[in-house]
Amino acid sequence: MKLRDYCEKLKSEGLDVTVTAAGCGEGTVNKEALDKEVTGLSCDSRTVTPGTLFVCKGVGFKPEYLVKALENGAAAYVAGPDIRRAMAVLSNMYFCEPWKDVNLVGITGTKGKTTALYYLKSIMEGSHACGKGRFGYLSTIDTYDGVELFESHLTTPEAIELGQRLWNMAHSDIKAAAMEVSSQALKYDRTYGVRFKYGVFTNFGADHIGSTEHPSMEDYFASKLKIFDQCENAIVGMENIRIMDVLSAAKQCRNLTTYRAENVRKKGSSTVFDVTITETVPHQDESPLGMVLSSLGSETVIEGLRLTMPGLFNAENAAAAAAMALKLGATEDEIRSGLLNARAAGRMEFFENKERNVIAISDYAHNELSYEKLLSSAKEEYPGYRLVAVFGCPGGKGYSRRVDLPKVAAKYADFTWITEEDPADEDPYEISVQVLKNLQDFGGKGAICVDRTKAIRDAILNAEPKTVVLIIGKGREQYQHRGSSYDPVESDSELAERFINQPPAQQ
Repeated sequence: MKLRDYCEKLKSEGLDVTVTAAGCGEGTVNKEALDKEVTGLSCDSRTVTPGTLFVCKGVGFKPEYLVKALENGAAAYVAGPDIRRAMAVLSNMYFCEPWKDVNLVGITGTKGKTTALYYLKSIMEGSHACGKGRFGYLSTIDTYDGVELFESHLTTPEAIELGQRLWNMAHSDIKAAAMEVSSQALKYDRTYGVRFKYGVFTNFGADHIGSTEHPSMEDYFASKLKIFDQCENAIVGMENIRIMDVLSAAKQCRNLTTYRAENVRKKGSSTVFDVTITETVPHQDESPLGMVLSSLGSETVIEGLRLTMPGLFNAENAAAAAAMALKLGATEDEIRSGLLNARAAGRMEFFENKERNVIAISDYAHNELSYEKLLSSAKEEYPGYRLVAVFGCPGGKGYSRRVDLPKVAAKYADFTWITEEDPADEDPYEISVQVLKNLQDFGGKGAICVDRTKAIRDAILNAEPKTVVLIIGKGREQYQHRGSSYDPVESDSELAERFINQPPAQQ
């Protein structure tokens, strides 16, 4: 398409942005530029090639980025207050709405997004409904789009990258895919214009409240609910503290599917449970939601599902995956097999020593709700065991976690090591001091060891018999976000595996 087409699209959307052609005055485009074909779209000046339409995006944008883009041959650039939505509009147009050719599932919620996605991945990769293996995904852990497989840095990528990933999927014969959709992505229009075949809302709890994220819980909740504005069908978990509000928002969708895990119990080293999946066409009038639920349509109960990953709470994530898989065409047998063999890197990874009396669990939990589920489940699954936690809090975001997370640790853990966790531009020791003080104020016991490798080593090697060490927050991530860089490190899971069978530390 020509630059003219993109200019007309931005105008039709009523966005407060301007388009400037290279060599023209600010906010102007001459006829010659309008008639030129746009051969690229980018918000990174380093990737600009001749003919690219450059997007001046972000609070951290610097004038030198634009200078570099023009030097590299950008045909024109877009700037203005509505630049984030404009970028999504341009991406959707440039990549020809690739989501139309993929059965796309968008998963949002405070916790469980990644685990539910990997359970679904395990099911669909073994399902004839997906051609056995042709399943795309964009997760917090990694991304697979049919062309590339790589480690992710954002839960939901920016709009231009998202368009590229979906285009790759559509042109790699991937018929179904799932992606995590963060509250930030919904609030700041990263997914604007994308239509999900199914929008999934797992649950809701406190997280991401702060000056650089959401100013309040209501803003966070409202951002999550926006997923129903851009999905054809809704899938909702019933274990939700705001369930009536969620169901009310989901009424605008064509169909509503609810799910819940039932009869959850421990059997040997497995979690056994049933899943109830109920489908209805939501009322579009003002009928009480109770009437919606009392007039539900078809119901499917899948009995005797089994998970070999630890964590009783994972039954709810598996229930979400089962509901999604059924909608995508998987059979009950494929669901059973997929869940039995499912693994999610960095999620409830289990390691034990040769004597089988010290257990280390690596998990990516990072908010109050997921901490509550993780630690309470560990207490229930390992009665009589001492519980030791190792975690930190990030810099520059999620400030409420510095209170919420030690509060949960104080409630369940016998001892807690406070350590570094993506400090960004803050001093990791100063963050740790704040977290330790809050832990002690809530009656917990702990100490600071900023060196995360040493904290994990000491927690495991000094563990008494019958101890569970919970290493929380980073999972399989192989970096620490320090300043503006992502420094390579050995992941929590790799460290746990390395230390669990070393001789105990000399006392």
